[in-house]
Amino acid sequence: MSGGKASSASMAAMYQEALLAHHRAPHNRRDMGDATASAAHKNPVCGDEIRVMVRLDGDELVDVSFTGRGCSIATASASMMTDATVGHSAAAALALVDQIERMLAGGEVTLPAALEPLRGVAPFAGRHGCARMPWQALREAIQSVPKS
Repeated sequence: MSGGKASSASMAAMYQEALLAHHRAPHNRRDMGDATASAAHKNPVCGDEIRVMVRLDGDELVDVSFTGRGCSIATASASMMTDATVGHSAAAALALVDQIERMLAGGEVTLPAALEPLRGVAPFAGRHGCARMPWQALREAIQSVPKS
C-alpha cells in the first residue's frame, strides 16, 4: 500500500509545516497585565520555560497568552493552545488538555482541526514534554482560579 505511505508522509510534512509556522510567528505571545491567573512550567531536561496567562469572564476564557522561551515544538504548542481555547469555557479547555495528554500517550482522540499538527509529535516520546508543557501550565492556571 504505497498510497498509505505517501499519505502518511504528506500528513507528516503538513503537520511539520504547521508546527513551524506557529513557531516562526506564534499567536498570542505576549504578557497579559490583567490576567485572572497564570502558571509557569519548566522542562528540566532542556531548560525551556513557558508562562501561560488566562483572563476569565465568569467561566469563559476571554484571553489566553504566553511568554517564555521554548523550542519550536513548545512554542508551536503554546501558540496553537491559545487559539484553541480562547472563547471556550474553562471546562472545555481542561477537556482539551486531557485530549492532548491522551493523544501523546497513544490514545485515540478526536482533536479540533487546528490542533491536529500536534499528532506529528506523538511518535517522538522525547518531545512529548515540549508539546505538553504549555498545556500543563494552562491546566494549572485555570485550576488556580478561586471558584465563586
